[in-house]
Amino acid sequence: MTFADRLNKAMSLKGYTQGKLAQKVGMAQSSVWKLTSGEAKSSRRIIDIAAALNINPTWLSTGEGVMDADVVKLSELKYNQASEWDSNTPLHDDEVEVPYFKSIELAAGHGAVSGEDYNGHKLRFGKSFFRRKGAQKENVICFPVYGDSMEPKIPNGSTVAVDSGKKDVIDGDIYAICQGDLCRLKRLYRMPNNKIRINSFNSIDHPDEIDDISNIQIIGRVFHYAVEL
Repeated sequence: MTFADRLNKAMSLKGYTQGKLAQKVGMAQSSVWKLTSGEAKSSRRIIDIAAALNINPTWLSTGEGVMDADVVKLSELKYNQASEWDSNTPLHDDEVEVPYFKSIELAAGHGAVSGEDYNGHKLRFGKSFFRRKGAQKENVICFPVYGDSMEPKIPNGSTVAVDSGKKDVIDGDIYAICQGDLCRLKRLYRMPNNKIRINSFNSIDHPDEIDDISNIQIIGRVFHYAVEL
């Protein structure tokens, strides 16, 4: 039984059409069609597809074990779902790629300066994730975070995704900002007379600041962060 055979069998038994599965997983229906027709032999979204159908991802991927997820035994689990990729790997229909400014220090502290600009690094996300966040791929940029001012919520070494299309200040939201050549990660609050209160989660070591809004360049609003353990 091929991958397409197993997927079609599971979809039939679980009552899923191509459109319903595509919507559930957040994939393009054309991508599901490629899988069910055998044009695509496998998918990086096997775990998500299996979860949507409530089936065993190992069975779906390899045919080993049993189909139903609720009777999978620990001894039957296989850790072979990951696939290697690099900058030359083609994007899937359900993926987007955004720039990662690895050389720019977006400091969660008193600020950082970098003489380098975008260096070609990129990160990949699922289109469904961006849809849930209301973000357009052309507006999204990612940065590493340095410093302790946003701890414990956003620790040193985290990566943040910034929506540069959302610059309006909503009190308490987190923004990437620049003041002069210092780029930082802060919570912002509006104040009278065109003032902005700049706040850190670690307010003991990094007390609030107040500045004119004209002195602050808002790169965008942070909508996602990943913590490195």
